[in-house]
Amino acid sequence: MKSFIFKSLKSYKKCYYALKDKGLSESLISFLRKEDSRILINSKPATTQSSVKRFDIIEISLQDEKGSDFPTSNFNLDILFENDDVLVINKPANLSCIPSKSNFSNNLANATLTYLGENFVFRAIGRLDKQTSGVVVIAKDRLTAENLIVEKTYYAICEGTFPFNEIEINLPISTISKNGINQRKRVVLDENQKKALLNAGFDIDEKTAKTFVKKIKSKNNKTLLKITLETGRTHQIRVHLSSLGFPLVGDDVYGNGNGSRALLHCQKAKICLPLLKFRKTITAPLPDDFSLKN
Repeated sequence: MKSFIFKSLKSYKKCYYALKDKGLSESLISFLRKEDSRILINSKPATTQSSVKRFDIIEISLQDEKGSDFPTSNFNLDILFENDDVLVINKPANLSCIPSKSNFSNNLANATLTYLGENFVFRAIGRLDKQTSGVVVIAKDRLTAENLIVEKTYYAICEGTFPFNEIEINLPISTISKNGINQRKRVVLDENQKKALLNAGFDIDEKTAKTFVKKIKSKNNKTLLKITLETGRTHQIRVHLSSLGFPLVGDDVYGNGNGSRALLHCQKAKICLPLLKFRKTITAPLPDDFSLKN
């Protein structure tokens, strides 16, 4: 059974305050309240209302009540790293992270449940688009999921000779909807475009987005780029590059298509779990289709 154990460095009238000081969220504390056996103080059953003395040992159970309700799959995972808290996968292109109508039984969540067992809850920190390959970080419990910090570095190949050696793209990204139905394609809008859409009865959900792009090299009217994100909006890299006139090679939504997928790869993830004083950088090699050749 997965648990988290720590020593209290001071006394508390209620265990609740010890848990809050340790960084546990209200939702996790509510989860612990459901069963008395989920909290132990000095190996004895306790509750969030129990008193805590200095140097008491507090143990909380992180075992989920029920696993994700997904079918399992025999897809072989390319595991880059694993410990008691995280599982890091190199996801191939054209594989969905979670089930959908068209990919209900063949996706990363299915394969992860097969590997870790039916009682596991799939919690990917920053899922990748179906077409995007590379590093996916999966938290093995809700405490890790709430406290894990992941900084990702992407590589992309765009159409054309990218004119900037380095650039910060700071453009809001909008989702357009009508009658509660979102359009798949996200957009960067100017004020005139916004007014026209609003006058036509559309709703606009605009969110800030910031992307940092560094040019690696150009060849054959294509450019290899290194990209980091300050925000994590849906399709952010694809939208921002397309808005500048340099869509990803193979992008059938924001570009010209003409490929099996948009050439975007999560090459590196720096993961940090401050609660456990754990840090690690994990990389995934560039796939074979990442080429500037014609």
